[in-house]
Amino acid sequence: MLLWNFEILPDGFWGEFFLLWPFWLAAAAAGLLLSRLHPWAGSLAALVTLAGALFGAWWVADSDGRTPILPVAHESISLPLAGVQTARVNLTVSSGVLALGGGAPSGQLLVGEFDGMAFPAAQYSVRVSSEGDRQTLEVNLQGSWEIAFPPERPISNGRWALQHAGGVPIDIGVYGGATTLDLDLEDLTVRSLDVAAGAADVAVAMPANAGRTDASFRIGGGSLNIEIPAGVAARIELGGSVSSVDIDTARFPAQGDGRYASPDFENAANRVTISIDAAAGDVSVR
Repeated sequence: MLLWNFEILPDGFWGEFFLLWPFWLAAAAAGLLLSRLHPWAGSLAALVTLAGALFGAWWVADSDGRTPILPVAHESISLPLAGVQTARVNLTVSSGVLALGGGAPSGQLLVGEFDGMAFPAAQYSVRVSSEGDRQTLEVNLQGSWEIAFPPERPISNGRWALQHAGGVPIDIGVYGGATTLDLDLEDLTVRSLDVAAGAADVAVAMPANAGRTDASFRIGGGSLNIEIPAGVAARIELGGSVSSVDIDTARFPAQGDGRYASPDFENAANRVTISIDAAAGDVSVR
């Protein structure tokens, strides 16, 4: 448990260890039988057996090249454009990896796939509501065990990769727990972005030609790396208790009180406002 909380054990470890339950029975049997021969022999045999199960779970979970004990799941999602002019997409992912970018095929608003180890198999739910030519999508992506133990750490190493249609003005909300978020929004027309996550690793490439984009990040830990394309102005407000800050002050000079801004922000054709509220972690804006 200490190794897990210090994030030394790989994601997927507890799922693999749980499926090695025959080792638990063997350890109990060895302890009962050999303790009759010598007081310490049973304990030693039980520890050795359990250590073998722990090492096996660690070995399998730590390498993508080894055959997983957990089943490999594959799921797909496809939502047609169907005349949508503007959209809001709310994505909820409990754990694992979520990658979002542009490049959806013609006629599709959002497409994507899940691939990785998961038990039960990857699931998703989609709720669609429309008002005029605006469509709201509530997408709940599950690629992990329903019961997380210990909490706040993923058991599955599944990955959702989603592609959204370019040219459609969109508001995006991404809500997750202990997860990895890779948001490549450079080719999308993002009007607003709201990211709220626990101990997450978040990488974001901001839009290059969206006009004005308002972005808000609430991160409980981990890291936040934001890339702002050349030619895009930015205004940044940093709050919380961040252990490490790396902001390109040549592009975004400090204004004091955790504020940074491009000199030409007010007149820029493409600009982003960024609000960051992060706990202990690393923040980089380049």
